[in-house]
Formats: sequence, structure tokens, C-alpha cells
Amino acid sequence: MALAHPSMFCLKPWINPIAALVLAANAHFFYATPAIADSAPAQVSQRNQYQTQGVIFEAPPGFSDLKPLGGKTVGIVLPSASPGSPVSVRLAELKPDNIGMATLEPREFAEYARYSFFGITSTPKQHKTRRFLGQDVTGDVLVQSHNGSTTYLEFYVVPLTLNRQLAIAFETDAELPVSLLETTIQTVTQSMREIPPKPKQ
Repeated sequence: MALAHPSMFCLKPWINPIAALVLAANAHFFYATPAIADSAPAQVSQRNQYQTQGVIFEAPPGFSDLKPLGGKTVGIVLPSASPGSPVSVRLAELKPDNIGMATLEPREFAEYARYSFFGITSTPKQHKTRRFLGQDVTGDVLVQSHNGSTTYLEFYVVPLTLNRQLAIAFETDAELPVSLLETTIQTVTQSMREIPPKPKQ
């Protein structure tokens, strides 16, 4: 399905209603600094391959090495040398305990991750379903304005094994062709596979 162009959306100021929930729910979650791969990305059929946050995935040529990307996320950017990179993929592995999962509905959990880990405060303008790891996942489409620039963003929470979740955000400058982001998303989602978790000692 074709992506809606950011110009279709009307941005409005928004006060995040999940902030209070974050404070209450934060005690039910634990967070460790995201692990970043020590080596440069491997070349796989002219694509870069990355391993982080419980998954392995590929990205089109030209993306950077893994790096911290704000909030509690790591990810990659294109072009790799640009400080205001027009395309990025940000990830965070979430490990909620049973109490946290029981107290948050799926949409509340997505809002918690979007706000607390990624610092995304915009209200979703529509929803989109994509396929991750052999399952359909419905995520949020958002448009954000910051320092005079507008960003188009898709955000998903992907279930992993052992009650874990992978939060992932695909972002691009709204001035760029949406097809550039779509190519990135298709490459990442189609190549992604989960890293089997290590058994507890």
C-alpha cells in the first residue's frame, strides 16, 4: 500500500496523555544501555548487515555504522556523513516483566515505548500494517516538526520471543521522496531475523 504524503496531515500541538502512565509504569520495566555492534557492518550482496537489539537485519548501501540516535535508541542513518541525516532507522529492545505487560494494553505499551524510549510526542495521524518476522504488525504514522524541518515517521512494536518487544522507527525528511524511505523499510523488514536469546545461567 502506498504511503500517504506528509502534506496530507495537519500538525497540531499535543500534550502527551501517556506521560503520567509512563511515570506509573516505569517501575515495571527495566532498561539497559542498548548494545552496539563492535565491528563495522558486514557487506551482504551490496547491502550492509547489522546485529543489535535482539535482531539481525540488512539496509541499502550507504547507511552508517550503528550509533546512539537519541532517547534510548541505537540505529543507522543515511547519508552516513550528514549530521541532519534525511533517513534513519532507530531501534530499542524492550524487556517488560509480567507485571508491566499485565498493566498496559498493546496501544498503551506502544505509546509508552514511543514516548519514553524514542522521545516521540506527536499524535499518530494514521496506522499502517507491515510484516516483521513472519507476522503482521500494525504501527503508527506520524509527522513531526522541529527547528523548521518536518519529519515523516513510521513506528512499530514487534513481538519477539520470551516476552520481549522490538520498538523500531523509520524516519525521513518530509522533503525527500517517500520512495526512498519505502525502499529502506522493505529492505529492513524483509531481511530481519531474530537472534535466539541466550539461556539464563
